[in-house]
This record gives sequence, C-alpha cells and structure tokens, in this order.
Amino acid sequence: MSKPRTPRTVAQATELLGRYAERSAALAGIEAARNLELGRINAAADAEAGPLIAELDGLQASLQPWWATAGQALAPKGRKSMELGGCMIGSRKGKASLTIVGPEEDVVSVLSGLRWAKPLLRVKTSFNRSVVMSSLDGKHKLALAELGITRTEGDDQFFIEAVEQAGTQKPRS
Repeated sequence: MSKPRTPRTVAQATELLGRYAERSAALAGIEAARNLELGRINAAADAEAGPLIAELDGLQASLQPWWATAGQALAPKGRKSMELGGCMIGSRKGKASLTIVGPEEDVVSVLSGLRWAKPLLRVKTSFNRSVVMSSLDGKHKLALAELGITRTEGDDQFFIEAVEQAGTQKPRS
C-alpha cells in the first residue's frame, strides 16, 4: 500500500486515525490468533512428547546402573564412553564449579585486604543515574555542572495509539 497523503484538514486526519485504529485492531486480532494456534500446537506436541520423555527417562534410569557395573568394562581402554546400540553411552566429567564455605561477603572482605588477592576481585564503579539526576536540583548542582554533568530534556516524540472505547468488554488475561 502506498503512503497516504498528509492530511490538510481535521476531517482528513480523523479519517486516517480511524483507519489507524482499525488496522491496529486487525493486527491485534492476528497476533491473538497466532498465539492461540501456537498454544494449540505446543499443547499437541507436549501431549505427544510426554510419554516419550517418560520412556526415555525410564530407559536411562535402567541403563545407568548397568553401565556403572557391566557396561563400562566394554569401553575401549582409557575411554569412559563408547558407541553401542546406535547411542553413545558413558560418563563424562561435569563442569567445575566454585564452592565457598560461609557467606561470600565475608570471604570477599578478607580477600580485599590481601594485596595478592586483588586480581581475584571484581570492582565496578558506575553512575547511579537516577540519583545523579535528582542531585542536579540539589546543593551539588554547580559542582556536577563543572564536571560536565547536566540534564538534557527529552524531545517531544510523536505517537499514535488506538484507544479502547469506554464500556467495552475485554478478555481477561
């Protein structure tokens, strides 16, 4: 569709805004239909996948103790896994994680006092923008201005939003 002409009268603008509201409602309907269909598709896939997931969990629960005793002896020397029955089976090392005994803040406090531990700590200082904005009207206004910190007012931005009519019923979300 080509771009409509810029209106010259209130009547022309009202006509374009009416079209905007209609198109917005149509788009909302399309999105609602999409979400409804996606919900149906997901529910159907979940219903179909549920029994398969349960069966896979049961098979894994049965094979894990077998692998720990008899199966691992089948693996090639120096290996912890192998291909068998169209699957890879075995064990692998899990990802290492950091364990800290006691409150982390206490450990950080001790480490922050040790010169050798400085590279182990992360320190990030940044502006608290909302507090700085409110301080621009306070007693430090001039000092902040000298540092180059001032308020820039936002520009007026054009918008159009379709308005819901009063007294209409809406679906509950």
